[in-house]
Amino acid sequence: MQTGTWPQVGAGVILLVTGLAAPPASAETVVLRPLADATLFEVAPNNSAGGSDYFISGTTQNRTRNHALLQFDIATGIPSGSLITSATLGLEVIRRPSDGFEVALFGLHRVLRPWGEGTNVTVSNAGGMGEPAVANDATWNHRFAFTPETWAEPGGAPGIDFQSDLSATASIYEIGAYQFESTPGTVADLQHWLDHPASNFGWMLLAESEDLPFTARRFGSRENQNAAPTLLVEYTPVPEPGPWALLALGVAGLGVARLRRS
Repeated sequence: MQTGTWPQVGAGVILLVTGLAAPPASAETVVLRPLADATLFEVAPNNSAGGSDYFISGTTQNRTRNHALLQFDIATGIPSGSLITSATLGLEVIRRPSDGFEVALFGLHRVLRPWGEGTNVTVSNAGGMGEPAVANDATWNHRFAFTPETWAEPGGAPGIDFQSDLSATASIYEIGAYQFESTPGTVADLQHWLDHPASNFGWMLLAESEDLPFTARRFGSRENQNAAPTLLVEYTPVPEPGPWALLALGVAGLGVARLRRS
């Protein structure tokens, strides 16, 4: 004899599973190291230094600019579907201009197009010029050297190669450790990269007053054992169904099957 209708059984399943669902997930924390980082040298627009233990951002005393790129593997480090709640970038300045230096506001801008890191290690100069690029290195002129993949303008164009809006800023002065504190911008960037991994091209690090000389800083790169960048991320993972909820679903499924047969 039929003892219930499909809507009644369905409502019962929802109530049962709701009552037995897993408790809300607690916040998790992870520290990520860069997947890639690189320097774009205006003074040597076809050079790169992707394998060196530093990258450079800012304007030199000779008024040539440097742009830095950083990328973190968000999708591998954080479970899919998680909710990002905080994202703080830590960088360490390992060298400043020796002939004087200026306090500078540096900003993170989300990169909109892909680029290549390369493996060049600078050996022919003090580090401010890199080495002649090899295939697929990011340079001042190219996103991937020796290909048609150039930046929209040398060094990158705002609104095309990277977002004009700032994700976070930090005032940088002396040698030492600095933090780009979590902002709605950094949280939104990471959430976007987690939900859309194919669009993760990282950040461009820029001195926000590029007409001001003596702002260039050398930062420890991912190859630097003592001063590598870190990205501290707090997130809430999607809760897994509890064992009782799974059991309830199984029992309810059997009941629905019997109801249909009847």
